[in-house]
Amino acid sequence: MSVLKYDVFLSFRGEDTRDNFTSHLHKELCRKNIKIFIVYGLERGDEISQALYKAIEESTIYVVILSEHYASSSWCLDELTEILKFKERYGRQVIPVFYKVDPSNVRHQRQSYADDLVKHHQRFGGKVDTWKASLTQVAGLSGWDSQATRPESTLVTEIVKDISKKLNNCFLSDPEGITGIDMHIEQIQSLLCLELPTVCIIGIWGMGGIGKTTIANAIFEILATQFSSKSLIRNVKQEIERVGLSHVKNEYLSQLLNERIASSESNSYDQRLKRTKGLIVFDDVKDADQLKDLIGTHRKFGQGSRIIMTSRDRQVLENANADEIYQVREMDYQDSLQLFCLLAFKQNHPIESFASLTEKVLDYAKGLPLALKVLGSLLYGRTKEAWKSELQKLEKLPDLKIFRLLKLSYDGLDDEQKDIFLDIACFHRGELEKDVALTLNSCGFFAYIGMDVLKDRCLISISDDTIWMHDLIQEMGHEIVRLQGVNDPGKRSRLWKYEDVYDVISKNKGTDEIQCIFCDIMEIKKEVPLLVHAETFRNMNNLRMIQFRRNIFDDHREQLNLLKKWTISAYNYREELNLDDFLCPFLESLPDGLKLLHWDCFPQRSFPLDFCSKNPVSLVMRCSDLEQLWEGNQAIPNLKRLNLSHSKKLIRVPDLSMSPNIEEVSLSGCASLTQVNSSSFLT
Repeated sequence: MSVLKYDVFLSFRGEDTRDNFTSHLHKELCRKNIKIFIVYGLERGDEISQALYKAIEESTIYVVILSEHYASSSWCLDELTEILKFKERYGRQVIPVFYKVDPSNVRHQRQSYADDLVKHHQRFGGKVDTWKASLTQVAGLSGWDSQATRPESTLVTEIVKDISKKLNNCFLSDPEGITGIDMHIEQIQSLLCLELPTVCIIGIWGMGGIGKTTIANAIFEILATQFSSKSLIRNVKQEIERVGLSHVKNEYLSQLLNERIASSESNSYDQRLKRTKGLIVFDDVKDADQLKDLIGTHRKFGQGSRIIMTSRDRQVLENANADEIYQVREMDYQDSLQLFCLLAFKQNHPIESFASLTEKVLDYAKGLPLALKVLGSLLYGRTKEAWKSELQKLEKLPDLKIFRLLKLSYDGLDDEQKDIFLDIACFHRGELEKDVALTLNSCGFFAYIGMDVLKDRCLISISDDTIWMHDLIQEMGHEIVRLQGVNDPGKRSRLWKYEDVYDVISKNKGTDEIQCIFCDIMEIKKEVPLLVHAETFRNMNNLRMIQFRRNIFDDHREQLNLLKKWTISAYNYREELNLDDFLCPFLESLPDGLKLLHWDCFPQRSFPLDFCSKNPVSLVMRCSDLEQLWEGNQAIPNLKRLNLSHSKKLIRVPDLSMSPNIEEVSLSGCASLTQVNSSSFLT
C-alpha cells in the first residue's frame, strides 16, 4: 500500500460543476487545511494517466460529485471504478454528492445517465456494464443530496464537516507510528472542553521519547478544521535559542493572523488576536518565563481559543498556568507489540520464527515508543543472528539515539540534581522514598526538593512510597557514569558493579573522582574475593559514601564469611588466601569527607586511628567484629544514625552526648556490650 499523500480526491465533470459547486467546495476544503488532489482547469484525454491512478491510490477519502452529465465522461467513469476498487481493497471512505440529480436516476441509470451510457456502447462495448455496476454501487452509499440540503453554501459547509469527521477517524485508525494514540487524543479532547467559549491551556507531560510531540501533532491535525486560526511551533526552546524569542513570537502570530508580522509591530496586533479563535501548539517547552512572554495570559486570546503545550517538566506547565496537565504514560503490551511489528515486519504481528526475539525487544523497551521505533526500524529485514547480536549489544551499551534523547532531561538539571539522579539510578531504585531521602540528606543534599524536580521531569516516579524509574532512564544514568571513564572505572564517580568495584579496590586504583562505592555481598565470587588493601581509600579524597551490604538477616553464612575477607588481616587470612607480601594487614585510613558508611561484617576491632569523626552522618556496621569504634571518646557532631546491631564483640560505644544531632541508635543483639557512657540521647 502506498503512503497516503492526499486527504481528499475530488472526482467531478468539469463542464457541469467546475465553476460553481466544485470551486466552492474546493475553496472551503483549502481553508480548513485539508490537502486535496484535483484535476482543475486541465484538459482531460480519453484515458486516465498513471499519475492519476497513483493519486487515487494515495488519497484517504474520495468525494464523487455526481452531476447531470457525470456519466458522459469516460474519464469520470474510469475514475469511479478505480475509486471503488480501493474502497473494497482498503476500506476507504467514498462520499457521493448528488448535485442536482435524483439519486435513484444514478442508481438505476435513468434519464441523462441512461442517454450518456447508450452513447458509450458503440465505443467501449462491454466496459459499459462495469461502469453501470459502479454507478449502482456508489449511488447506494450514504451521501449528500443538493435538493435535500439547501442553500448551496450550507451544503458545502455540511460536506466539509463530514469530511473532517471522517478524516479524524481515518487518522486515528492509521497505525504507522501512532499505535494506541486514539486513547490519548480522546482524553485530551475531553480536557480541552471544546464546547465551552472560554480560553483553555492544556499541558501534555511525560518523559522523553514517550510520544508527546506525536500526540500534540495529531491533536493539531484533528482540531485544525474547527478553528479559524491555528499555529504549531515545534522545538520551542531550540527555536528560541536559534532565532530568538521575538522571532518565535512573530512566527506564531503570523501563522494565527495569516500575514507576515515584523518584530516591531507584534504588540499592535493584540486587539485582532482577542477577536480570533485560535488553536496553538507549543512543542517541547522548557522555560515557563519564556512561554509567558510568548503567550501572555488567557485574556490575550479570543473566546474558544485552545493552547496546547508539551514538556518533560511538569513544573514548567504549572508555572505557565496550564488549566489541565495530561501525563503520557508508557504503551501497554498490545500497542507496543503492534507498533514494533509494523516497523520491524511491516505487519501488526511478528513472524513466527522471530516471536521470542520480539518478546526480548519489548521487554527491553518497556513501552517507550521511541525505543520501539528505533529498534523496529533498525531490525527490519535483518537476520535472526543480527537481532541476537543487537540484543547482546544492548545488554552492555544503550542505543545512541535513545540515549541522546533521554539525556536531554538530565542535561537540564543543576549539579546537585544530577548527583541525586545518578545516586538513585545507580543505588536506590526500588527503595522506600524516606530511606533514600535519609541517605541523600546524609550526603549533604537537599533530598526532597531534588526528588520533586526529578519527578516533575519524569526521571523518577513514586509508587507505594517507593522510588521507581523506567529501565531505559536507569540505563541512561548508568551510561553517563560509564562515560566518565570508559576504560578506567577508577575515573567514574560511582561504582556499583562487582567487576568495577573489584578492579578499583583489589588493584588499589582509587582516585579523587570516586564519590560512592556500593557492593552487594551476594555478588562476591568465592574464587575471586574482594581484597581491601591497607591504603585502599587513601587516594579517594572525595568519597562520601561506602556501602558494603546485604540483608544480614537472611541465612547466607557463606556470603557472610566471604564478606569478612574483604579487609585483609595478615594474622587471620594470609595463610588461607596465600596472599602476596605487599598486602597490608590492617585498614589504615578512611576518607576524611566520608559522610555515610555502611559496612556489614566490618572485620576489624576498631576504626583506623586517623579516622575523622567530624563528618559522618550515618554509621551502619551490622554484624561487625568491632569491640569499640575508636580509643577514648571522640565527638561526632553531625552523626544522626548509629547502627551497630548484632556486633557480638562490641564492648563499648562512644559518649553519645557528644553527638547532639543523633536521631537513631540501634544496639540490638550486641551481646558483649557492658557500657553505655551516656543516656542523654535517649530522649
